[in-house]
Amino acid sequence: MALKIISFQILLIAFFSLSICNHAKGQNLSANAEISLLTCSPGDELYSQFGHSALRIKDEDKKLDLVFGYGAFNFNTPNFYPKFARGKLDYMLSYNDFDRFKNGYIYEKRGITEQKLNLDSIERQKLFNALIINYKPENRYYRYDFLFDNCSTRIRDIVKASTSGTILFDTIVDHPKSFWNLLDPFMDKSRWIFLGIHLALGIPCDVEATPYQYMFLPDNMMLGFENAQIKSSEATKPLVKSTEVILKPALDLKITSWYKRPVFIFGIIATLGLILSFVHLKKEKNFFVFDLFIFGVCGLLGWLIIFLWFFTDHQATGPNWNIIWAFPLHFPMVFALLRKKSSSFAYYYFLLHSVILILVLGCWTFIPQSFPNEILPFVVLLLIRSLYIVKKLRTYLF
Repeated sequence: MALKIISFQILLIAFFSLSICNHAKGQNLSANAEISLLTCSPGDELYSQFGHSALRIKDEDKKLDLVFGYGAFNFNTPNFYPKFARGKLDYMLSYNDFDRFKNGYIYEKRGITEQKLNLDSIERQKLFNALIINYKPENRYYRYDFLFDNCSTRIRDIVKASTSGTILFDTIVDHPKSFWNLLDPFMDKSRWIFLGIHLALGIPCDVEATPYQYMFLPDNMMLGFENAQIKSSEATKPLVKSTEVILKPALDLKITSWYKRPVFIFGIIATLGLILSFVHLKKEKNFFVFDLFIFGVCGLLGWLIIFLWFFTDHQATGPNWNIIWAFPLHFPMVFALLRKKSSSFAYYYFLLHSVILILVLGCWTFIPQSFPNEILPFVVLLLIRSLYIVKKLRTYLF
């Protein structure tokens, strides 16, 4: 599911490709034409973390070899970044000639697997026509959704709609899987990406996905197509007639070193916080400046969660119960600690927060949302410093 950034890809495509798309209704595929599903292996950038899907239209008689994909967007879109953050950025159908497409993946050292679809000439023409219609300026844009409407699901749906029979996807699975169960293997090596996505996405990812929904991931759609059957009134036949590895992945995806992993770094910070707490507990100096940093960062994270949850169109970002520990009012509440005379409100605020954190840590594995264990040392640190603040303020106020 590539989040490929393109400008004006039309200018990069050969003239014969342009003429085909501009004169769609007059283009008929030959009897020897083939349509394939291309599944591209993950890359080392965030946008390529989960792979990519595309459709290849190959017709040697018409000297045609195009690749259509739904994973592009225009980087020159007005207000690009605000729209991207709010989930209002439109993605679009784009196309390229196959050689250019392949060379791009050779450069990125990523693999390509081709599955030739077992469609008759009428179905191939119908699918090609549908792609051409989708490519029209008034149709090519769509509102991307990470889980439910992306470069893979669009291909699954257009193939299904173009087939005269009924496509029966294999629904047999070993055990039920949530969206997190499906996503996590792709992020296992990049632990910071794993943590960031787990903090940004909420309860919708903990919902059990249906086998049909598994295909929002390119690799799962490749497996779904491999095992699918087309059932018609006459007979039943496989959806895929042959599979070929065009490019073997040569990219060595780097594993986050143990000393760079979030759990190690947060563990060091938590240990430092514990030492500072013991050292200053019985001293007159409170060292609240350390709390300004950790609670300030935590509060800002809470406001980011609020933004993604309530002020964007992303379906997977809310509800997000990470907000229980990453509470937005930590920022600006933490600035109250810098006052010479702290209020009793700050005392009761952090006292209540300490109780909440104890409950959160005690129910960490039972909360109906998958909290990332990488952040656990940081949450423990929040509890340590909350108790420290309560102890200090109690001394000052009572």
